[in-house]
Amino acid sequence: MAESSILFVHGSFFSAWTWLPVIERLTSHGVECRTVELPFTALADDVEVVRRAIAEMSTRGPVTAVCHSYTGITLSLAGHDASHLVYVAARMPALGESQVELNKDWGNPQFRSCFVIDPDGTMSLRDEATEFLFNRTPQNMARIAMAGRRSMKSEIPAAPLDDPAWINVPSSYVICGDDRAVNIDQQRMRAGWAKHSIEIDCDHSPFFSAPDETASFIYDTHDAEVGR
Repeated sequence: MAESSILFVHGSFFSAWTWLPVIERLTSHGVECRTVELPFTALADDVEVVRRAIAEMSTRGPVTAVCHSYTGITLSLAGHDASHLVYVAARMPALGESQVELNKDWGNPQFRSCFVIDPDGTMSLRDEATEFLFNRTPQNMARIAMAGRRSMKSEIPAAPLDDPAWINVPSSYVICGDDRAVNIDQQRMRAGWAKHSIEIDCDHSPFFSAPDETASFIYDTHDAEVGR
């Protein structure tokens, strides 16, 4: 019998382990979960890692793929073979929409001031980013996450996506209602394009600040769209 599964794609600057609180709750329900570690060497490299993981998992059954923040772009480019997509406070590119042009409306300018961009295009985060990413997260978890933050060269594309996966793949959206990094109205607009959506009273990192609610929504929508 085909077995469904869930793939978790971490957001910018961080790593796959950030999803562990949510995965712990889902595995208690017997759901098979996997993560990927993005190389952050280029957007195309990130896309290839996600595409390969979905292709491999799909050989055993339908796949729900979950993304966070920046990696909404990644999943929109890589998720066409998934059976269900979940966007968590994530970019959900519209047809004809430049993600570079969207920057001015997408992120909190104060949060964007925490970015450090080297001459070679490598981006990193200042310590001050903590108050925007983890304002509702337990302090110990926020400290651990920030201590392990990564630099990245994955670029935001200027050209609109020709065929974002969510146009043809059933999609769900998690709005983070106390998000200080990403414009909440932008999240709400994109949630209106999804088949299922929820607004959770949490910061930009609901895997830390609201793992129960996040896991429950992913579980319910996964079950509704791919069956178990």
